[in-house]
Formats: sequence, C-alpha cells, structure tokens
Amino acid sequence: MRARYVFLSTGSRRNLRGQNHRLQYGDSLLYHCTIELIGQNNTVEIFPGARLWDTTIRLVGEGLRCRIGAQSRLHGGHYILEDKNSRLTIGEGTTIYSPMCVVNEGGCITIGNDCMVAYGTDLRNSDGHSILDAVTRERINRPRDITVADHVWIGAQCQILKGVTIGPRAIVAARSVVTKDVAAGTLVAGVPTRVIREQVDWDSRRL
Repeated sequence: MRARYVFLSTGSRRNLRGQNHRLQYGDSLLYHCTIELIGQNNTVEIFPGARLWDTTIRLVGEGLRCRIGAQSRLHGGHYILEDKNSRLTIGEGTTIYSPMCVVNEGGCITIGNDCMVAYGTDLRNSDGHSILDAVTRERINRPRDITVADHVWIGAQCQILKGVTIGPRAIVAARSVVTKDVAAGTLVAGVPTRVIREQVDWDSRRL
C-alpha cells in the first residue's frame, strides 16, 4: 500500500504503509497530530473524549497496539512502538505533557487512569540496544515492562526505567530517575529515587 496522508482533525494527518492497519479515533479531537502505521496488523485506538495536541504516534512493525483512553489529554510528545506485538495503554482521564515514550521488543508500557505526567518524562521498556557478556556473548539487558497504576503523579523531566511498577496514589518528584518499584501512596525523589514520605495522596486542584 502506498503511503497516504489525510486529515484527521485540525492540521492533523495520518500515514499508513503496509497492510491490515486499524485506526479508530471517533469522538476525539486531534490538533496538529501525526499518526504513522508502518508494517502490518497495527492498531491505534483513541477513545471518545480524548484530546491530543501536537502529538506524534508512530507504530513501526507488526501486531503493535496503542490504546488511548477516554477523556485523556495528551499535549505534545512522541509515542513510539516498534518490533512485534509491543503495547502501549494510557488510561481514562490521564494527562501527559511532551513525553518520550518508547515501547519495543514485544514489551508493554501501561499508564493507568487519572494520572498526571509532567513535561519531558522519558519512559522506555528497553535499552534499545544489546549489552552482551564478553565471554558467553549472551545478552544481559533484556526488556522489561513498565506499569504506572491509577492516580499517579510524575513530575517534570523524570526517567522511568524498564521493569518499574509505580503503585496507585504515588508521587515521583521532578527530575527523578526511577530504577525500582514505588509503593502505593509513596512520595519518592532523587537519582536514583529514595522514599521521602509514605502514606500520601494528591489532588490536581490547589486546595
């Protein structure tokens, strides 16, 4: 199939190359967005009430799945899925500003409902290249999934490394590097992160 660019919404376009792609975006708003599906059997689902501004979604491979939940808000950023059967799920009512979110090697990144991810956060389930044992030539840096539970607040310019699970109601302070799991209702900060306070919650309103 030849590449096709057509308008989705104000100033937005899509590029489909390959076979059997599925793109669903009914009852959502896309403003100056780009969606690319390259390969075969790739799916992007954008559910009703979602709003995307200046966002790039790029799937290159086979059997890739990107799901953006209802009433979510995506401002800028790049969402990239590669290889085969990689998956990205963003929950309902979640707001994300200008991330770099990369899922490859058949892995999964899940961001739950009612989350807030501030600008410049980097989430990757893989290192992108292989690190080998010099003697055995075996790879020692396999990909691992990332899970962000419901109602999590991630501050600006954080890095969420592979294999991390962040529990519900957790808060990650700005410019932190998360290398291990964060328990529910915990505030963490630093490089790498350490626990600052337990038994916390947060509200997007300035109470």
